[in-house]
Amino acid sequence: MAFVKGGERTFYLGALMGLVAFSIDVILPALKAATAHYGVPEAQGGLLVSLYFLGFALGQFLFGPLADAFGRRPVLMGALLGFLLAGSLTLFAPTFSLLLWARVFQGFFGAAFRVVATAAIRDLYRGEAMARRLSQALFVLLLAPVLAPSLGVALLPLGFRAPFAFPVLLALLVLLWGALRFGETLPEERRRPLALGTLWEGLLLVLRDRRALLYTLALGALFGVLYAYLSAAPLLYGRLGLSGLGFALAFGGTGLLQALANLLNGRTVEGLGLARSLRLSFLALLLALAFLPLTALFPSALGLWLHLSLVLFLVTLAFPNAQARALEGLGRVAGLAASFTGFFSTLLASLLATGVGQASRGEPVPFALGLLLLGLLAFLAQRGAEA
Repeated sequence: MAFVKGGERTFYLGALMGLVAFSIDVILPALKAATAHYGVPEAQGGLLVSLYFLGFALGQFLFGPLADAFGRRPVLMGALLGFLLAGSLTLFAPTFSLLLWARVFQGFFGAAFRVVATAAIRDLYRGEAMARRLSQALFVLLLAPVLAPSLGVALLPLGFRAPFAFPVLLALLVLLWGALRFGETLPEERRRPLALGTLWEGLLLVLRDRRALLYTLALGALFGVLYAYLSAAPLLYGRLGLSGLGFALAFGGTGLLQALANLLNGRTVEGLGLARSLRLSFLALLLALAFLPLTALFPSALGLWLHLSLVLFLVTLAFPNAQARALEGLGRVAGLAASFTGFFSTLLASLLATGVGQASRGEPVPFALGLLLLGLLAFLAQRGAEA
């Protein structure tokens, strides 16, 4: 069973990535109401985001080897079922602790969507072609920050659980679509048995690839900027007078710029080449972050939004190219390589973003300084990878 057209395949893989993003962005307007319902401090609402990322990191380490051994399709279908069950638990969790555990497992199963999508693209493309396909898939993903917060605000009058229900419905639709149309991209002769020796051999191939390791570090720092923004945005914009619909519009506007970055990236890679595009995007990101603390010294909602939107635009421009570069020499173990880079970059990003969030507590200047450190780390790792 296979897709009739490559465009449908790319759109479906983008929808998988978008499902992960919707699971985060649509609940952001409901964090305050959720903590109030369970009688816990408002600051603990951020755990519904950060613990999702923790489960997401752990799941990536498992699903890559499984997808290499059994194929992309069966692993994806099983993960979608697990995601549906965990998402359903968020709708009926009687305690905040159980809700947190449901989010961990939701992130765990959601990790398969990114691993399978990335590995499937790597099965079919490499180098600049892979970067273009990743950009196209990520364009679908970036509909989430544009639409999800406004959708969350619209659903909130139905109860704080209503935004949690949307990813469940979306996952059901993606499961049915995939069951009917998702074709296997990994032929049986290219599969790697799920054995300790095989896994160790594949892991050694990844560990010996200096470029893959350093780009994994760079991806962790890039994701750290994004995750710190996601966790801090409701509190940060709230301090500047943006809440409810205002927050949703600001968040969605940044998402539109990120979608534009993905549209531009394919042409940029074609015109400049993958290596040069990476150098320029990481340098531009560092420069943008270097001036962010100055904007944060005298913050206004519009000024900070514009500067953060530029930062996220550049992060989005750099991400698919860095991912493609990390996996370029690892086609033999694409699933394991996607798991390795995904697991360690996401785990690193979660730790870094939590550190920035806890240190800044929504204050603009400490938040900006934290992002600058992440940008410097990403820049140095990228330069080291290409040295």
